[in-house]
Amino acid sequence: MTHLFTYGSLMFEDVWNRLVKGNYLSQKATLQGYARRSVKDDVYPVIFQADELVEGVVYYDISEEDRIILDTFEGEYYERKEVELLVKNELIRACVYVLKEEHFDIIDPKPWSEALFATEGIKRFLANYKGFA
Repeated sequence: MTHLFTYGSLMFEDVWNRLVKGNYLSQKATLQGYARRSVKDDVYPVIFQADELVEGVVYYDISEEDRIILDTFEGEYYERKEVELLVKNELIRACVYVLKEEHFDIIDPKPWSEALFATEGIKRFLANYKGFA
């Protein structure tokens, strides 16, 4: 079982619960050494290595079955990497989906807004994404 750091659509229960089968404990966490940006012409973000901080949510002890579902959800643009997160002043190891360098052309230079996603983007995301069971 692995922990998973989420920084975009998967931080939202409406998205997370449509994908995974298990119930997981979660906490706010911070990832150092990465930047989060919007995707051109879309509502979700990506992360890539940079000298910044990314705030998100870590889910604990993800089952193998749900990890496979999440790998499929994230698709070919991402690779799952192991990183260190800061959770309540403690470092923990977790996985995170990072944009592959060959796909950096989809990055919009503007920061991604969690608040805007929560009020507007999530509706569009849930309506347009066909991979939910």
